[in-house]
Amino acid sequence: MKRYLAYFLAVCMTVSLAACAGSDGGAPADASSAAPAEPAASTAEAVSEESASEPIGGEATEGERVVEFWTLFGGADGEQLGKMVTSFNEEFEGNVHVNATTQDWDNYYTKIKTSILGGQAPDLCISHDEYVNGLVTEGIIQPIDDACAETGVSLDFGNYVEKIEQLKRDDKYYAIPLDCLQILLSYNKTMIADAGLADENGLLKLEEGIDGFLAAVTTLDGALEVPGFAIGISGSTPMYLFNSLYYQYGGEGKLVSEDGKEWIADRDVAINALTAYQQIHQSGMQNVQNIADLFTQEKVAMTIEGAWQMHYFHTNLGDKYGVVSLPKFGDTYKTAVYSHTFVLPTKPERTTEITGAALEFVKWFADNNAQWSEAGSVPAYIPQQSSELFNSYPMHQYFKDAINTPTPFNGTTAFALKGSAEINEPLGKLSRAETTPEQCFDEMSDRLKASFQ
Repeated sequence: MKRYLAYFLAVCMTVSLAACAGSDGGAPADASSAAPAEPAASTAEAVSEESASEPIGGEATEGERVVEFWTLFGGADGEQLGKMVTSFNEEFEGNVHVNATTQDWDNYYTKIKTSILGGQAPDLCISHDEYVNGLVTEGIIQPIDDACAETGVSLDFGNYVEKIEQLKRDDKYYAIPLDCLQILLSYNKTMIADAGLADENGLLKLEEGIDGFLAAVTTLDGALEVPGFAIGISGSTPMYLFNSLYYQYGGEGKLVSEDGKEWIADRDVAINALTAYQQIHQSGMQNVQNIADLFTQEKVAMTIEGAWQMHYFHTNLGDKYGVVSLPKFGDTYKTAVYSHTFVLPTKPERTTEITGAALEFVKWFADNNAQWSEAGSVPAYIPQQSSELFNSYPMHQYFKDAINTPTPFNGTTAFALKGSAEINEPLGKLSRAETTPEQCFDEMSDRLKASFQ
């Protein structure tokens, strides 16, 4: 038997000290992996300029069309975007210059809204796919295909993944996806080999189904001096996992109505999915706040986390790092796939020339989409999925095909479900076995129905 009590107390102390110190925990993840819910517009206040970084991309030269571009990327994604913006500016020197400014995540969408009201909106910005519908409803963003017609810049709408069609409103394109993001099962190759769970190539052997997964965790627990599995309880991961399980256990259609005003999930299917959700969480360490540190410090053998952590994990663990797409827990294979997108904020003072310059950057980004995917995503622009660069990345081969079996997109609500209190708080109670799957579903349903009214 392992010395679990002493180990668990030591890990909890480490996590608590890190939290008290206000550390980001070392993992330069996309903010969506641990982001709080966006505050309601009615309570929003103007955001201080101190919440934004210095613009990326160098100084513009005289005569260049300058595009003010807002992003929310940090860590590996932020570094990669900086490289790409710099490359674009060099290639288009004398014609177009992009100023990329990273805004603070906590107030990102609020700041977009207040910047429009104050006449200081950016020319182009990033939005998570689940926020697009709300931005359209509030008149915050404008149709991109109309902008293409106005400027003469042609975007290849037909060569993007299906998500671009799911983000249309009134047959208009309001958002262009950059990437396809999913949750992944990351593992320590040395540990799974020590536990006898490695195949002849050193990769994880895992039987399909919830029982196969739980058996693997039990094997790791029995063979190692550290826990076999841990999973986070905050940010986007809870909704990603529940969404995936719902459709793996037979869910059909959407979780919310097309008008975004009704929670229409099948209760029986959801309870089966929530039962598996609880089993997965209960099989591992409980109440872990900083999975990235725990995993990269080799204090746990496996974790389920977002693709945005893959680059960080691989950088820290090197050849010890292994990854695979989310396992098949249920009767069929589905996995939640989300995207970051380009959107055009409503800005009456933006000239046709600047709008065209912004679209030139979006077009260039598509043609160089494989560069963006290095940190852990799959290109949303389909031709780049077969590019030599994308297929040279060592880890992507183990999870890239999963985006071809996505769950239905449930982004028709006025607010994002992932990371919301309506979803995360009931799921948190379930993960700690404080409620039953039935109670969890009923609480989620009641809270969502109240929020939709």
